[in-house]
Amino acid sequence: MTMVEAGDWAVELPRPLILHAGEQVWIEGAAVFVRQPDGDVVRHDGDGFWLCR
Repeated sequence: MTMVEAGDWAVELPRPLILHAGEQVWIEGAAVFVRQPDGDVVRHDGDGFWLCR
């Protein structure tokens, strides 16, 4: 994936993000965070913007 949406907010990432079973994803500002099953958290920075619907 290259874009993650949460309501009216989205983050576009510079490269695809591959998610695996058991991972949790959330957005904070212009970053997408992924918590892996072992508890490690990885931050992926991108560009955040409002979605016009």
